[in-house]
Amino acid sequence: MKTNAIRVALYFAAYSDTELNSFASLSVSCLKTNPLFPNLPVDPAALEALQVDFAAKITAAQQGNRVDTAKKNEARRVLIVALRQNAAYVQSLGLTDLGDVLSSGYDVVSTNKTQSPLTTPVFSLDNSFPGQITVALTAVVNAKSYQVQSSIGDGPWQELGIFPNTRGIILPGLTQATLCNMRVRAIGGSTQYSQWGATVPAVVN
Repeated sequence: MKTNAIRVALYFAAYSDTELNSFASLSVSCLKTNPLFPNLPVDPAALEALQVDFAAKITAAQQGNRVDTAKKNEARRVLIVALRQNAAYVQSLGLTDLGDVLSSGYDVVSTNKTQSPLTTPVFSLDNSFPGQITVALTAVVNAKSYQVQSSIGDGPWQELGIFPNTRGIILPGLTQATLCNMRVRAIGGSTQYSQWGATVPAVVN
């Protein structure tokens, strides 16, 4: 019996700006060292440059005028084109293993209409090494990656990154002698995101 290739989903084009930026960051993380996709039309370094530019223009548009918004919209268009090019390449390989396709960071077109929410991840923090915090968390079924945020006191949550692994996640950009709050959520599955896990405080030694 012939096994049909798994179809890559393209609905990221309808994401909000914030969701699209997170998705592009996820795609970069998943493709950087992935041996399954050696001939990407837009290599991870180029894709990351487009994602970083889009993120910067999102911030500029929030604080600027119509010109800044137009620049943000153009950066969004260029990023979506690049993401679609890589999606077409992943699709062209005719992969039949779900894990292989999901390892690219892209979602798949599901024939199952039943929603399967992701469970909330449980995680721990290790501040044994100066200037860094390492995260370890329990794997969530159907999750492709994990998003980490931090805040200081009652301040806004700040993005620390999207990581495909569950162990050895070293958080960047932390200042020593700072008390931070950390939270994690899973990404993937039919509902895209889990609920945020419990907030965990940590001191950067």
